[in-house]
Amino acid sequence: MKSIDDVINVEHKEIKEHLESEFNKLLCGELEQKISDNLQEWEIGLRQSLFKDMPFREQRQRLNYAELDFKTHGATNESINEDLKYFKELAPEEDVSFWVGKCKKAISDDKKTLSNNLDQELSYIRRNEQEVWRRTYEKKVFEWQLKRIQEERDNILKKLKDWLKKIEEINDALNELGVEPGVLWDTSIGTLCSSDISFLKQWAEYLKNNSNVKKLCEMIGRMKKEQKSLKEEIIKTTTTYRTAVPDISSKEEIIGIELGRDIENLVPHEFSLMGDDDTSILFDLKFVENRLMCFSKQGYSETEEELEIEEVHMIEDQRNGPMVICVDTSGSMAGAPENIAKAITLSLSSKAVSQKRNCYLINFSTKICTIDLTPPKGMKDLIDFLKLSFHGGTDIHPALSHGLAMMKQEDYEKADMLVISDFVMPNISDDHLKLMNECRSKKCKFYSLSIGSFGAHAISNNVFDNNWTYEPKSGSINLLNKIVDDIFEGS
Repeated sequence: MKSIDDVINVEHKEIKEHLESEFNKLLCGELEQKISDNLQEWEIGLRQSLFKDMPFREQRQRLNYAELDFKTHGATNESINEDLKYFKELAPEEDVSFWVGKCKKAISDDKKTLSNNLDQELSYIRRNEQEVWRRTYEKKVFEWQLKRIQEERDNILKKLKDWLKKIEEINDALNELGVEPGVLWDTSIGTLCSSDISFLKQWAEYLKNNSNVKKLCEMIGRMKKEQKSLKEEIIKTTTTYRTAVPDISSKEEIIGIELGRDIENLVPHEFSLMGDDDTSILFDLKFVENRLMCFSKQGYSETEEELEIEEVHMIEDQRNGPMVICVDTSGSMAGAPENIAKAITLSLSSKAVSQKRNCYLINFSTKICTIDLTPPKGMKDLIDFLKLSFHGGTDIHPALSHGLAMMKQEDYEKADMLVISDFVMPNISDDHLKLMNECRSKKCKFYSLSIGSFGAHAISNNVFDNNWTYEPKSGSINLLNKIVDDIFEGS
């Protein structure tokens, strides 16, 4: 019979394999880790539950007490009957008449024969019934544990499948919006509620069936491809390094054998020549001829040297520009225009993040709400932001002021700003136009997307570098060839 640990390990493995099979296309490293963490927590909770909720505690205590009583006091007819009473409570379906009959027969035989073997016979009977009692108890516990494991397995599998199906649904909607896989992705996306998914699907519908809007997203998403200029910078550096050189005047270590007559470094076997009168003459001869074998020794000394190195560095003069997107959620934008604006914003911001651009969003009406899409911000944060709507009056100036202030920061230098609005608003002030021109001098660009043509006439030619108009009813986008050329400049 398998142990409970084996059963839990098998169930753990089967749940994981089942999810991997059903959601193979969806699972990524982070989701797989989240599933592993959930299964680990499930396993810990299950083991605690099997111990805490086990329903046979009283029966176990009675069985343990009966086994201890048997070891201490042996067996009597009364103790056997008491055992059978509690055994019957544990397993009402069991027939205990076999042991009752055995007891009666043993007592009857003892009276007839006067053999004095009654105690031994009753011990055999009690040992046997306790062994069956123990096996039945363990079987009951094991069956209950298997049932509980199955129940908990079904619960965790349903929970994880529901969670992954929600993520799959969200992922499909994001794909329809043109969001690249993994962009702004984290496991918190699985906590999005049904209304969040409804918003995603609603936004996706505006892009899914309208090739013009998708084309617009692709063009604005690329914006102006920054040309990278590289310049060389030659840096001369002087490096000091230490080297070890041989020093023959130092005798630190043996490096070999040489011929000579250096008595201090003489090889030991040369001394042996002096121990005999016949060979001592040979020693004297070799000494005179400078042909005795001696250890050759030397040491090392450190010297410092300087080396001048020239390094050529290629410096990137420009980088892909960040993006600042201002989304109008005033009352005049309510309905289709606002949904279109948010769908486009979701698509553009995800593309910006996928291109490693910094991306900053400003939701505006008469006041503003902002989000900087840098880690650890994820898709849930973006969707929570886009769900916000002011539905009040329209004042673009707070959004412009905040956006221009961001474009002066290091992370948003040379940024592209896109304003999405119906432009049913007062003209942009001269002060803001002046600030925009100052940013242009630092290679910033400003774009506008007018939802509907009603407010498009209010946009002066000198305000934005390029203007687009989207008609919600006809779905057409009026783009001049010059605008397209400007967008793809340098591509």
